[in-house]
Order: sequence, then structure tokens, then C-alpha cells
Amino acid sequence: MKKTFNLLLAGLLAFGIVACDKPQPEEDDKKDDETQTPVDPGTGDQGGNQGGDQGNTNKPQQFEFPFYEEFPIECGNLLTEGSEVGVTIEVTKVEEQNFVFELRPGPLVQSFKLDVYPMAQLYNNLLNDRTFGNLTTPESWAVNERIREYLFNESGSGGYAFSIDDFTSPEEFLQIEFDWMNTAYAPASAIAIPDCEYLIAVVASTDKTISSSNQEDITLCYVHTTSQPLIGDPQCEIEVNAGYRIFGVQHHLNADAAAVYFFGWLTDEIDDYIDNFGDTMFRDFVRTRVTSPSVANDPNNPESLYYSVSYGDEADASIRSTTVAVAVDANLTPQEDYSRVDFHLKEMPDEDEQPVADLEVKIVEDRVAAAYFEFEVEFAKDCQTLFYRCVTHEDAETYRNMSDKEKRNLARSLRDEAYGFHNPNFVWDAENDMSTGSGATVRLDMFGGLMPGQTYEVMYIGRNGFGTLTDLRFSEPFTLDQRNLESPDNCKVKDFKLTLDNPGRTQFRGTVTYDPSTVSMVYIQYMTATNNPGLDENSSWKEWVDFIFTPSSSGTGSYESSNMLVNPWPTLSSGRDGLTWTGMEPGVEYTVFACAEDFDGNISPMFFDKITTTEVQVGPDPTINMALVPSKYDQYDWTVTYKIDHDVEYFLYCYTDSPADLAAFMPGINKGHLNNIKDSGFSYEEWANGIYEWVAGGFEENGGGMRAESDTSQDFAGDQTVIAACIAVGRDADGSPVYKLYHLICKDGKAQTLEEIFGIE
Repeated sequence: MKKTFNLLLAGLLAFGIVACDKPQPEEDDKKDDETQTPVDPGTGDQGGNQGGDQGNTNKPQQFEFPFYEEFPIECGNLLTEGSEVGVTIEVTKVEEQNFVFELRPGPLVQSFKLDVYPMAQLYNNLLNDRTFGNLTTPESWAVNERIREYLFNESGSGGYAFSIDDFTSPEEFLQIEFDWMNTAYAPASAIAIPDCEYLIAVVASTDKTISSSNQEDITLCYVHTTSQPLIGDPQCEIEVNAGYRIFGVQHHLNADAAAVYFFGWLTDEIDDYIDNFGDTMFRDFVRTRVTSPSVANDPNNPESLYYSVSYGDEADASIRSTTVAVAVDANLTPQEDYSRVDFHLKEMPDEDEQPVADLEVKIVEDRVAAAYFEFEVEFAKDCQTLFYRCVTHEDAETYRNMSDKEKRNLARSLRDEAYGFHNPNFVWDAENDMSTGSGATVRLDMFGGLMPGQTYEVMYIGRNGFGTLTDLRFSEPFTLDQRNLESPDNCKVKDFKLTLDNPGRTQFRGTVTYDPSTVSMVYIQYMTATNNPGLDENSSWKEWVDFIFTPSSSGTGSYESSNMLVNPWPTLSSGRDGLTWTGMEPGVEYTVFACAEDFDGNISPMFFDKITTTEVQVGPDPTINMALVPSKYDQYDWTVTYKIDHDVEYFLYCYTDSPADLAAFMPGINKGHLNNIKDSGFSYEEWANGIYEWVAGGFEENGGGMRAESDTSQDFAGDQTVIAACIAVGRDADGSPVYKLYHLICKDGKAQTLEEIFGIE
């Protein structure tokens, strides 16, 4: 039976709400996981498309409100009339990933607070409130009062305030339209996704500045987004790897799944949610926790389909955990159900039955400098990981005298916050709960935040295969060299060379080479004729070292450098280091200065080199050369390069292997179309226009276009079909912008253009 929501009589307005009729008693046991039936089933198209033609009424499609007896939210459905001290809410347009609504304040209203809540998250908040005693009665007034309190939350998650004074005229305040996903509020409040339920909440005030003490009526309005018919059968296989204190989850998408939402938590709490609100609402809870789903081969997140959770010292193998995944197609239409795996952590043996993670840290005396030192770690075979921190000798004495409890807490702090390094030969046999690898000796180094002439110790712990920590341990004390700021004459630095090359419009490369046996640190930075410390190549060595190293109120004291703008680089065994400076100005001469420090605290002479960035030459034929080449990075397979040829002011560039990125510009596109472009049913013009609009849209329109003014590149892994594209921007003789699209369709290490695929000359 359908639940129909009609406006209540004015008698309820004393509570400051406008409500909907409750369902009839015989319907009280209905669960949300039953199929939700639209009020007007005939509004969809013949294929069942919820976003189809709705006739000539131009009214948004109305869905059944998800009512739960123990959490009785009183609201309107697409329309809620407000009183003279309330705000009318009317939803005027509903789409798959957006909705538009009007707010019409009553005649006495001078300000209001607004927010939009995914229903799944709102119900979760109410469930938590009941659990923790903040919602003590299943009465509608109590539920609505909690929503009021959400709007006035002072922790940073409250609603958005609007005053009549924010508008140019009182008339504008009387009818305000919110095109929700095109507002600044949606990313921080509620991202609209297909086939999902939302509640618009507004609290009014008769004062021009609304607060919790002067609020009047609250109005609530329900809206349900539409969706495209599901393409195929998107599914996600969940792979759980449970350890003793931590578990990891990997997700594997099938060919129909363009992306996935996932979530892991305690089984009892997930089941409590489902028992109260049903599987469909829980599916939407998983989808609305984040702003976007995860996709495979995300260049910005190589582990986009993986997550892990550590229970740390509170790990309990008796507690059951659950992880859930919701797959979506290229249009973000979700699968009807979700994937779920319940599991336990592994049972851990008692600590006295475990092997000790033995290890020792030894300082390398001849590699101790003024701002740098090296040490060796000797791992036993049962030691998986070292955690360490450099501390002063005085602090080390304090730590050694702490209580056993304080030492255990400090050890945990090292594990969670300090540096770490794994035994490279450690191998763990999880089936038999034992290490089968071997010990190892590893050389490590430290720099940064070290005071020349100060005495230090390395404080460290080890961790075994069960995650159990050793007691606190300390290296022998050692003293850093004093720094010599009087003369470079005794400096032992050899073969130091500074080279600048590869100038672009906004970048250039700097490289230093040296004999690594003689260099502990390199100090380097750039300057221009108009932006410098008042020094140049003709300034004395003493002036330069005073600038770099002398303690100052604006610097870091007498550490590795005084000036925060100077880059300190530690020695590398290769005797070579460098970087590409970006964000430079075109056509500007840059000077890079550098010096090195030996292992006795002596500073080398200063070294200089100059380079000029190239000028921007804009013209009517903006040309970019694109190429697909093998990646030089281990975690990637391929690199697409974008190189400016001529006439380019700037360009927008991006790549994708997901049809979801193109769906807004090529409706109905799926993975199969992407893998077979020529026979996809989309024409050459549709592909070219779709790619162009996607790049041009930029991030604001869910496009991929990032701006660049110099040559750049993008890396990706795998053998999937990848579209890489850019729009080059030039200008004609009149100064008007000229736009040209360049692209490559990449697959299995080969690259083609659309013209080549479609046989267009």
C-alpha cells in the first residue's frame, strides 16, 4: 500500500512544523527494503527510465517517503507549505544528480537556516542519538527538534544562514531558488547522486540574524533523485585479508561496474542500522558517506580500491567486522543490492609465547656531521619493523626513568608517529604464525631539526609478525659537529657542480653532483634580480653563510639552515640530486645559489648558475604534441606527454579510463563502448564533442581538465583503454581565444587518434 503525504491542519503549527500524514496502522510493519513505488508509476518512460518524459505537467516525479515508526520525521513531499513565521519549500526540478528548489519565506521571516541531508545519513544520526540518549522518545516532535539542533550545530556542521540583508531587495528574499549541485553548499553538505533520498530542512527567524534562541518554525521537504536504467549487472567482489590487529580490503570490479562505494565497520552496528531502516537505506548510507565513488586505476590514488583498518592495541578477535561494497554503472546508477563480507581478526597467541623482535641500532661515527648522521640497524629474523626517533641525550635520560606504563605508551607513540623501516628479509608464514625469513643489516640516515654540537641518541623499538612491540631501546650517545661559519678553507667537499637546464615558460631544472664521501648536506635555492636576500654572486662567502645559517627570529634557529626558504638536501649515495622548479614567470632570469657541507661542519664556497625561462608566444594555431611512452616509474606502465609546439597560451589536459567521466556529455556510454570505439554506436563527431566538452568542463563540471602553461605528463598503469586529451588555447589577431583539441586513445601500449580509428583523413 502506498503512503501518501498530505499537509496537516494548522493545529500542529504550534509545534513549529508542517507535517505529513502518518501511515495507517496496518502498514506499520512495512520495511524500507521493500520496493519503493513512485506515487505516479506512469511518469517514467516505456523503458522504466525514472528520468523519462513526465508529460506536460513539468512536475518532478514523486516517490514514496521512507517512513519509520520509531523515527517519525514529519515533512512534505516535494512541497511543504510554511506559515507566516516559516519558509515554504517547493522542489521544482529533479534530475539524476541534481535537484532545484525554491524557498519562499513567510511575511514575518527575516532570516533562516538551510541544509540538505541524505536521508540515510540523517537516519544514522537519529539512530546514534537514540543509542546515546539524545533522542528519548519516538515522537515526531522530538525527532524534528533533533533536526533543529543539527541545523544549529556549532561544531562546524550546522546549516547555512541567510538574512534578508543578504539580498539587494526584500522582493528577492521572498522567492529564492537553489540549483543545489551548482551551489557552493553541496560539496560540504549533500552531493546529489542517482536514485537517492534527501531531506531539505529550513528553520526560520523573525530576526535578521538567526540563532538557536530566536528561531521559529521548521519546515522539512523530501526529494528523491531519478536514475537511468541500470546498465548490465555491476558487481564488486570483496577480498578481505584479516590479520591480528589490522585488516585490509581489496575490491575487484566486474566489466559492468564503472566505480564502487565501500564501507567497513562493526557488524553489530551495521546490522542495527539495517534492522531499523532496511537494506536499501543502508545501500544509500554507503553511497552518501563520501563525495564520489572509487574507480579503478585512479592516477591520483593507485590504491583507490583498497582500504585498511587498524584496531591497534584494542584489537579483539572475538568482535565481528563487516565490509560492504555498492557497485555503480557508468551513469552512477547503483546495483539493487550490495556485496557484503563478515569476518573476524585472527586470534593472537599470548605475548610470552611470541618471538621477540630483536634488533640493534649502531651509530656510524665517520658519517656524523653538523646537521646529518647515519646509523645501521641490525634486524633479527623475527623483527619485522623498526620504529625510531632522534632525541637529545637529556630527553633520553628522562625516558629511561619513566614508569613501565609510561614507557609502553611512549613505545606506542613511536609506532604511530615516528619513522619506520621494515626488515627487507622478513617473511611471515601466516598459516603457521611464524617468520621464515632472515635478519638484515640496513644503513639509514637522519637530517632536519638537528642542532650542531648537540648530543643525541636514537630511541627505537621493534615489532614482530604479530604486531607486538619490544621495550624501549636507545643507541649510544653521539655528538654532532660544530658548524664552521668563519672560513671555507678547511672544507673537504669535492667535485661539487651546479647545472641549470630544460627551461620552460614556467619551470626549469636544477642538478647538483658531488663526491658523496665528502658531502653531508646541500643547501640550495633560486632568486631573481628583484627577489633576493640583498645578495648576489659578488657578495662575500661570509655574507652568504650568515644568511643561510645564522639564527634569526624568522628562521629555524641554528639548525640545518636559518632561512626557511633555503632547501636543505641530505647527501645521496649516487652523488647526484636535483629538482624541477615550477610556478616561475615566463621570460625571467633566475639565479640558483648552492653550497655543500662536509662531515666536519665546514661549508664549501658558494656556487651559482643562471637560466632564463622562455617567453610565451601566443598565436592563432595553438599546437600541442602528444605521445605515449613507457613510464619511468615502477608503479606505472605508461606515460602520456603533452609538449607545447607553438602559439599556446595555456592548455587543459586530462585522461580517463572510466566512461562515467564522459557520461554527462555522451548519455548511455558504458565500458563496452570505450573498449570498442569504432563500433560503439557513437559517431566520430559524438566522440570528439564528448571528449572536448569533458576536458573543457574542468573539475567544476566533473570534467578532467587541469590547467598547464608548460610541458607536462600523466602516468597510468594497466592495459585498459585510456583516453588522454587536451585543449590548447591560443589567440587570433583580434585577441580572441582559439581552442584546439588534441587526443590519444591508448590501449596495450599503442596510441591512436579518433581520426585514425574512424578512417578520417
